[in-house]
Amino acid sequence: MAWCLMADTTYRIVHREDDSFAVEIKRVGALPETAAGFATEAAAKGWIAQDERLRSAADPFGTPAGRRWRGY
Repeated sequence: MAWCLMADTTYRIVHREDDSFAVEIKRVGALPETAAGFATEAAAKGWIAQDERLRSAADPFGTPAGRRWRGY
């Protein structure tokens, strides 16, 4: 089991009974999710890295979830 943290997201890699790996994702203000079906722990870590990159690109200024710019 491995953990990886972003500011508002927690990832946990879980070794499953069928020898596959899954990533448990917990985001602030959202229900927990699971991404399953990774053959190796390295593949799961790669998926986490990609998810982090995509989330950073979607919010390049790192604004907290739910906070809106009001223009004043």
